[in-house]
Amino acid sequence: MTAKILAVLHEKGGVGKTTVAMTLAASMAEQGHSVMVADCDFQGSALAWANAAPAEKPFPATVLDFSGMGQHLHEEIYRHIETYDFIVLDCPPSVHSLSNHSAVLISDLVIVPFSPSPTDFWSLHGLKPLILGAKAVNQDVQAVLLPNRLMRTSLSSSILDTLSQFDMPILQSRLSSRVAYQEAAISGGSLMSLGHSAKVAAKEMNALCAEVLTLLGLAHHD
Repeated sequence: MTAKILAVLHEKGGVGKTTVAMTLAASMAEQGHSVMVADCDFQGSALAWANAAPAEKPFPATVLDFSGMGQHLHEEIYRHIETYDFIVLDCPPSVHSLSNHSAVLISDLVIVPFSPSPTDFWSLHGLKPLILGAKAVNQDVQAVLLPNRLMRTSLSSSILDTLSQFDMPILQSRLSSRVAYQEAAISGGSLMSLGHSAKVAAKEMNALCAEVLTLLGLAHHD
């Protein structure tokens, strides 16, 4: 089969795009899928994550540099769709980026992570025209919201309640604010590679992985 393409996208930085892209890609790879992460951001955070891995224990997914591709991103990604089961696009933080427009045009699923803050909520509105415009060409693309870095506060609950009125589906999966996600980046590995200390975070990510596979109409491999 040709690769399913997932874009992790938001118009602002600091929402955990790279963390979601890398830990999701790692979870899929550890379940036996061949996965590539396309680092589309000039900051190169996904590449830095993979490069932090020790030589004897490399990051479980392939991570390649696709920054600077702009409107030609889709052409470069298509060169790899016969090689992998999944391609995860770690997109730059700009709704006006040509790379982001190109990414949405070729994606099967757009995942929009957001933390429960007013600024994240306000910036979501800027993504709607981008996704709606892409749907005119790529009618099958799905776009979903992923609650990320959640804490047990009344503000988190209030914003999640407000998002239920937003015309973009919210994933059932929830990612909490946990040190394990930062530890995975520092070690250049996956949540699973951290062992017992990241057990709860790994369970969250595996649940997200299962939900993503279900949305894509694929069986989940335990």
